[in-house]
Amino acid sequence: MTMKRDRLKLIGVLLLGCLTSGAHGNGINDTSTRAMGLAQSYTALARGPESVFWNPANLGLNGGTGFSWDILMSGGTLITENNSFSVKDYNDNFTDGSFITDAEKIDLLNDIPSSGFKVNTDIGLYSAALLPINGGFTFGMPWGIQTAIVSGLATGFEGEVPKDIFNLMLFGNEFNRTYEIARWDGSGWVLASLNWAAAKPWMPPQAEKYLSEFSVGGTLKFRGGGYGEVRSSNGYFTSYFDHPNELTGTSADVNLVTQFGGGTGFGIDLGVAGVTKDKKTTFSVALLNLVDTMSWGIKARQDSGFVNVQRLTTPDLAKEENEDLANVLGNPTDEKGKTIFNETIGRESFSSSVPAILRVGGAHQLLPKLTVVGNYDQAFAEGFGITTTPRVSAGVEYTLVPWFPTRFGISAGGRGSSSAIGFGFGPFFLPHVQLELVNLALVTRGGFLPGVSKGAAISIMFFQLKIT
Repeated sequence: MTMKRDRLKLIGVLLLGCLTSGAHGNGINDTSTRAMGLAQSYTALARGPESVFWNPANLGLNGGTGFSWDILMSGGTLITENNSFSVKDYNDNFTDGSFITDAEKIDLLNDIPSSGFKVNTDIGLYSAALLPINGGFTFGMPWGIQTAIVSGLATGFEGEVPKDIFNLMLFGNEFNRTYEIARWDGSGWVLASLNWAAAKPWMPPQAEKYLSEFSVGGTLKFRGGGYGEVRSSNGYFTSYFDHPNELTGTSADVNLVTQFGGGTGFGIDLGVAGVTKDKKTTFSVALLNLVDTMSWGIKARQDSGFVNVQRLTTPDLAKEENEDLANVLGNPTDEKGKTIFNETIGRESFSSSVPAILRVGGAHQLLPKLTVVGNYDQAFAEGFGITTTPRVSAGVEYTLVPWFPTRFGISAGGRGSSSAIGFGFGPFFLPHVQLELVNLALVTRGGFLPGVSKGAAISIMFFQLKIT
């Protein structure tokens, strides 16, 4: 195998991992630029409309009360990651102009877990034509209740490719060896939501000695969108040559069952939040998606794809289209004799749930211009890019001047370790108006350093205007 081919193949692997992987943070709609710059240690800091995505109880704290309206926004987030390869893998093997050796190929193959090469992709848009998609407004109600109406949009993809696919790419086809090529897995989704949240400041008598503020809150979420997934897949590929049983040609048996559909559903979040007596420390605890269900019954369908071939040879492939090819294919044929490779096997509705997540966050004003934050996230199921592996994170935000905040954060667990840096240009305050011109966050995924990480994220807000 030539060096050029090796490069092209690994470049393809890296592009697959970086371009089709990517962007939930830990939940749904939790990738705002400020949060990303703090490695998503943001549960205790979120205020105003965005607190609905982190903890609705934050609406009842000072800074979360009153009228606030995200009227204009522009920006978005892209997260990319995989579970196997980094930029360092490419630099170590393909930048010195030498041929890649078999030992190096084995090292690359060993980087892929036995379960396969996994990718995750999420894309978050803050606005369309400057009108907020992930945003809304807050306002007060009687009895001291603070409420918010917020819209959200989340898109994502996750998939897994069998390890034997990469074995074939790196070493070529070995005769008389069976390759598991069809253990594919994956799902993709688009979720739009309308969220109504409310919070009520309330001080338990037992806490008056320790707290200056306490709040309880909840969110009712109405969701709609589309979802597709691989329900099951299996299959093998073998090329026989000079086989003891005198077999020749290629045999394969591959099957794949998918389902997709549109649907609607609802969910409920609950939370509490408080501030210590000295007003320097905030704690925030939320249980997101405590109740959550999505029913996918709009144009729902289940499809099956399959190939069954026994002892297919080069002369078979050279035949004219459909000329006795069915003799070596085990697939069925239609009334015209055309081979069938896929068919719809059902149109039943199906359901799923966004996993419930426990979020515990804290924020402490260490110095007048320095705030330290921390977060613990635990999901109780997997799906929609969310993993049950616990995640801990910490960050600092330093405001040299009020309109130039800088941020840094690190995390471990979840979908992988990460580090983050970020800064903002704003907010600038005018009468009843809050303006931010730029917010930027850069994040590694699957490693603390850019060279060894297995993914990256960028979140940028070009413009944000709030009426207060």
